[in-house]
Amino acid sequence: MNKKIIGAIIALIVVICGYLYATPYLALNNIKKAAQAGDSDTVSKYIDYPSVRQSFKDQMNAKMAKEVMNQDNDGFAALGAMLASTMVDKMIDGLVTPEGMTLMLKGKNLKDAEQDSQNGQTAETQEQPKPEYEAGYTSMNDFEVVIKDQDQSKEVKVLMVRDGLSWKIHKIAVPMD
Repeated sequence: MNKKIIGAIIALIVVICGYLYATPYLALNNIKKAAQAGDSDTVSKYIDYPSVRQSFKDQMNAKMAKEVMNQDNDGFAALGAMLASTMVDKMIDGLVTPEGMTLMLKGKNLKDAEQDSQNGQTAETQEQPKPEYEAGYTSMNDFEVVIKDQDQSKEVKVLMVRDGLSWKIHKIAVPMD
């Protein structure tokens, strides 16, 4: 009797550990399906918007600061960079929306999506190349997904963090070229 109980407890622990290990992959699968279907509401459940907005702002501000430092300019350039920084903050707040995140996770950039909507073409009528996904743990509570486009010219890194038993997108690192 004791061996059966111990065996059942060990089996239960193995199942729980397996489930906990698989949860980011399950969340990623749900996000991919929702993004491909254009279901922004489901995608939103997996995104920590304040954190993602801040990560974009930090990336843009770092790029602008690097460009200002590389140029020999007067004080007006620094003033212009400060003004541009506030404009970038407002722009990012407008772009990091459920629809914008759904398009980004599909592998499309916002400019292409805007042109498609102006031309009246939808994703169903036009064959879209599917992005490639690479995923793996970076630590016990951190998970990284790399989304590559078809020609491997650009890649977006999506960092997910554990949120209870589920996972949320915490940061998205985009190429700033």
